[in-house]
Amino acid sequence: MPSKHSIQPSTLHKTRCIPRVASRTNQTTCGTSIPCEGPSCTEQLRQPFIRKSGGRIFCSARCERREYAGRRRIGTCEHCDGPIMGISDKRRKPRFCSRQHEREYHEKRLLAPTEPFRALLKEYLNTTTAYRARTLEGVRLSLAHFFTFVVCNEHINALEAIRPPVVSRYIAHERARGITRGAYIGHLASFFRWLHAEERIHSSSPVVSRIHRQRSAPAVARPYTDNAMSALSDLVRQSGNPVMMLAFSIGEECGLRAGEVGNIRLGDVDLEQQKIFVRLPTKNMRTRTVPYHDKVAHYLTVWLAQRNVDCGHDHLLHGKRLGKYDTSDLARLFRDLTSCRTDITNGFCFHRLRHTWATRLMNNGMELAVLKELGGWEKWNSMHRYIYVLPQTIRRQYEESYTRLQEQANGDDDAVSLFDFALQNSKQATNS
Repeated sequence: MPSKHSIQPSTLHKTRCIPRVASRTNQTTCGTSIPCEGPSCTEQLRQPFIRKSGGRIFCSARCERREYAGRRRIGTCEHCDGPIMGISDKRRKPRFCSRQHEREYHEKRLLAPTEPFRALLKEYLNTTTAYRARTLEGVRLSLAHFFTFVVCNEHINALEAIRPPVVSRYIAHERARGITRGAYIGHLASFFRWLHAEERIHSSSPVVSRIHRQRSAPAVARPYTDNAMSALSDLVRQSGNPVMMLAFSIGEECGLRAGEVGNIRLGDVDLEQQKIFVRLPTKNMRTRTVPYHDKVAHYLTVWLAQRNVDCGHDHLLHGKRLGKYDTSDLARLFRDLTSCRTDITNGFCFHRLRHTWATRLMNNGMELAVLKELGGWEKWNSMHRYIYVLPQTIRRQYEESYTRLQEQANGDDDAVSLFDFALQNSKQATNS
């Protein structure tokens, strides 16, 4: 849990932010309370408060941006044909007025070819509790692809007509497309188990484990080499972006996932004891506390000196528009930076920093039980996928173990058994 030494947003605001004192009449107002004019904001501003352009008063820059975005139409939603209000972006044109409409639009296009089964699929996806929200998107994709194949390729419109040969032909179809991972087989099996539990079908499941189970090669660790890490560190440092430098150092010294880095709050960072509290949500829904070292401590100091306290949230990292970072934002940052340096990065992946962190700690003597707790892995098999045992570690461990064996063998030669000791004593007594 965050400790008393954590960074407090209110403290930073008092020490680093000096708001301008003004009112609508450009006069200092004392003892008054004026509501923020941002959309759906209930903040009451007391003196000193902030006056923005156009005579409007806002409690933060975020409320000002929201009010500005709500007055400008920048497009038309492809789902509802309604207006899209916001701030224009030269890099990409928005297509939807909300994320919900974007999901509904893509879901409609995805499930359109599965018309005979569409209502059943939507019922299953809306009622199942076996999957997390982010996993449910993959389940939706798997079921949509399978039933599109059933309708368009097999010309089947009834559940009872789906037999094991259909699943076998679908697997061959997916392999022809280059899909080698077999997660969709588990999604199909769970769906047909649900049909049996709901008594929607009475025949046996078309997914047969011994026939349709996809055996793939075991996952292996993919740590960066020391030369690659050195080149990446130089590249990130040369960018001059304090957010990238801090995020990269956290991945290198703490082994956090990209989503966990973006979810760090100011109160989760303990500057005195140099540790970070990793809050929910995590992959296995367990919190943990991870220590950090000198590089993270340095870049934390650099970033906190530049962080905008008027960003409107307490997340540690924010972008130029003061919004918090998520996994896709961090991936885009590093992709744009390393896209022209494939000679040293060979396609940068932030998650490989976690592989590198685990591999370095294990090869330098950390016990696996401690590493498992720091990394937040629930199972040993999951942790082993992140560890690559270096050849020099194997040789060093072998030499140390064999040296101990030799020392033990030499010590046993000097030892005398109880029988030999008694025999020597009896001989000495007879001679005397």
